[in-house]
Amino acid sequence: MPDLDPDPDPTPPAQPPLYRIADRTLRAMAFTLPRPGPDEPETAWHDEVEVALDTIAALNPSNPVEVILALQVIAATAAMADAYRLAFEPGASESQAHRHRASAAAMNRSIAAAMRLLNQRHKLPVGPRRDWGNAMVHLGDAWRDAPARPAEAARSAGSAGTGKATAEDTPEVINKWFDEIDDVELAIATEQERRQQAGEPPLPRKPGAPIVIYSHKPRDYIHKFTPDPKNWQKYPGFENMTMAERREFFGYKYTGPNGPPEALTPASRDEMLAQMKIEEALDAEYYPRLSNSP
Repeated sequence: MPDLDPDPDPTPPAQPPLYRIADRTLRAMAFTLPRPGPDEPETAWHDEVEVALDTIAALNPSNPVEVILALQVIAATAAMADAYRLAFEPGASESQAHRHRASAAAMNRSIAAAMRLLNQRHKLPVGPRRDWGNAMVHLGDAWRDAPARPAEAARSAGSAGTGKATAEDTPEVINKWFDEIDDVELAIATEQERRQQAGEPPLPRKPGAPIVIYSHKPRDYIHKFTPDPKNWQKYPGFENMTMAERREFFGYKYTGPNGPPEALTPASRDEMLAQMKIEEALDAEYYPRLSNSP
């Protein structure tokens, strides 16, 4: 007779012990969280930390690499929320809102990448714990006894302690005109203008390099140019119009051979006027060859 009694549930596999996270690491994580406002209760600080700790528990890091990824998720999430908050502030300009939203989108991509790596790490087998011996003690003592980096190390020796900003702190600003740069610099200026209008971060600048501002000369033609409003009107049936009908439609009055002299460069205008004198002399000597009809 078959045994109808089901076998008792097998003993569940033993769960590996939780990986211990150092208090110093948790303290550094807490300092990346958004600070509650002055009008919020004292418990708001505890609530923020509790949410972060619960997030670490949900991500369940089992080794130092996974702890790094979990902390990256928490810090990037806080930064993303803060960037979105700044983007929708009532006093934020359009360019500032674009810049903050771009920063939030970058943080979102960082979170997604960290989560993907965490999932991949969870699928790997856990190796045996390595025995470091007394390496922690020796390295910790050497680190403690090493001199700390001075606060003024980033400044030059001549400006340390003087309170004066160096060239690195206040970079030089250089103005360049569009008509005096080459094609390579023109591409850089175009990309710089596009990023500024889109609210994206500016182009990276080498340490100590000046800030270059590209602009047109005050007396440049672009400042005097105004588009003709007639160019924006509809142009129906242009395929069947004669040249005279097109000139009448757009209100052109000039009937010369080449175009209005004021629309030409000085060299082209001089060449056109000289050609017109030659043609007038030939017409007077032989017979008129040019028609004044539009």
